Amino acid sequence: MKKFLGTFVFMLILLMSIAIVFDLSEKLNELIDNGAPWSEIIGIYYVNFFMNYGVQFSYMLNFISVIWFTSKMAGNTEIVPVLSAGVGFNRFLRPYFFSSIILVIWAILMYNYVLPASNKSRLEFEELYYRAKTSKANEHIQLSDSEIVYYVNYNGVTHHITQLTYEKWEGNSLDYTLTANSAIGDSLSKDWKLYNYEIRYFGAFNDSVVRKSIADTTLVFGISDLVFRSEVIEAMNNAELDAFIKEQKEKGSDSIAAYEIEKYNRWASPFAIIILTVIGVSVSSKKTRGGLGLNLAIGLAICVLYIFSMKITTVAAVNVGFTPALAVWLPNIIFAGIALLLYRLAPK
Repeated sequence: MKKFLGTFVFMLILLMSIAIVFDLSEKLNELIDNGAPWSEIIGIYYVNFFMNYGVQFSYMLNFISVIWFTSKMAGNTEIVPVLSAGVGFNRFLRPYFFSSIILVIWAILMYNYVLPASNKSRLEFEELYYRAKTSKANEHIQLSDSEIVYYVNYNGVTHHITQLTYEKWEGNSLDYTLTANSAIGDSLSKDWKLYNYEIRYFGAFNDSVVRKSIADTTLVFGISDLVFRSEVIEAMNNAELDAFIKEQKEKGSDSIAAYEIEKYNRWASPFAIIILTVIGVSVSSKKTRGGLGLNLAIGLAICVLYIFSMKITTVAAVNVGFTPALAVWLPNIIFAGIALLLYRLAPK
């Protein structure tokens, strides 16, 4: 267990440090140009960057760690005497299992209780100092069963919208429409400034129209309802994510599958640690002529296949209508079968 957890922490620090160096080299000029202080670059952005990606790739780091130190034990002929002395392979696996359980619990706690707040700080930093402001064009949003909004263009820097149209329906009948040549919304509230706008009320026999050149008003929707960054769901805790998914279902959003994938992944991804641990031990516990290099190559190939299978199932859920829960858990189910097969073939 000491070798297991010690090697995992070492791999985590090593690989995430390399990732931070590459990320910093890419973003440094823009961060400095935008006035980001070093205390926030390191203390807010990269601390949360380390936590986010360290947890997301914990199953891969764990897998590499298992193969690394188990292959070294096999190369030093430490495993053969253990098994030859009558210690069963299941007993040999016990410390691996306990260690992987510790990492699974750690990953679940991080995913569900620590990362949402951490990601919120990271995304706020990106929005302020790095990420280009969001712009949208030709968007149609259904706010509810009876409310629809259209707009031609949105400028994320000025929060300026051109050709805004809002429709309010009563059953199958159009109640009224609001159109404005341009509108500027407050990013923190539902206050708007409308330019050259018109409200048309549809009656049973006669319509009425109200036109004004400019007005300050409050609408039933705000900028956040019209422009949404998908990364924001990473900053929601479980209760917020459930409420958001329910709200999007009521609005008839096309992105429900992507949001549900994020929800289920917070539980499915940690359990990949146990599955890949069994695969890693089964692959690397036998002394081979290729040694550590061959075992690492096999391990990386299995990691690539696992990630590839995750991408295939999630794309199928988003674009084809595959069940999100099954899409997230299916790679674990498939690789659990592979782990069982390799376990039976492992030297005992």
